[in-house]
Amino acid sequence: MEIRVGEIIKAKREEKKYSLIEFARMAGISPGYLSQLENGHKSNPKLEIVLRIIRELEIDIDMLLGLESPGENMNTRIPSLLKLILAKDRNFKVLEDKEVLKKVCDIIDRALDSKYLIENKELYELFLEDIYIQMETTLKRYMALQIIKGV
Repeated sequence: MEIRVGEIIKAKREEKKYSLIEFARMAGISPGYLSQLENGHKSNPKLEIVLRIIRELEIDIDMLLGLESPGENMNTRIPSLLKLILAKDRNFKVLEDKEVLKKVCDIIDRALDSKYLIENKELYELFLEDIYIQMETTLKRYMALQIIKGV
């Protein structure tokens, strides 16, 4: 998956909770121009604009340009929204299997339907937390079995 500069700018802007108009003012550019940059319709902005954007968003220029130093772990520098984009792409690949997709949808349906059975908000939140903990425990168990069996 290829990540464009505009996607990184947008992800970091949204992570910092700046609206498009608000951040455009901060960077000294028009909202329309910023939108075009973020959506990839405008390329090769002036260096002065790029420098203002990375300064305001606290983005490392190497990360923005896709440069990585040897041995450097990019996961520590990728904005959390960008991590979400990467996870979403990875999850789409898992969900291409129709049987897996059906099972995941069934699990989500049951969790959502439970909201109507457990009407108390605090209890429902505890229910969801229990599901999460059980999933984590089950995952660890299967990972351990995989190691033991050498599968």
